[in-house]
Amino acid sequence: MKAKAISTGKLGLELKYCERCGGLWLRPVGGGQIYCVACGRAMAELPPASYEIRDVRVPRGPRREEVDGYEGAEGIGRDTVGGAA
Repeated sequence: MKAKAISTGKLGLELKYCERCGGLWLRPVGGGQIYCVACGRAMAELPPASYEIRDVRVPRGPRREEVDGYEGAEGIGRDTVGGAA
């Protein structure tokens, strides 16, 4: 949604909502501010964002072949009838 611009002589202002708290405020036309003054100060106190790419992998359990080949699992397999549904 585009902001409405208000022309007041030489100074042009546009209505903008704060992308943190949702409050409405006026900023100069074409201004890059996305936060109101209060939220801008609060955001400035936070540490910078980390853009480090991590290779996170989910640990996997044993494969089906490894489980079926286990010595203690004789008679217990995919084709066994019974158990809880």
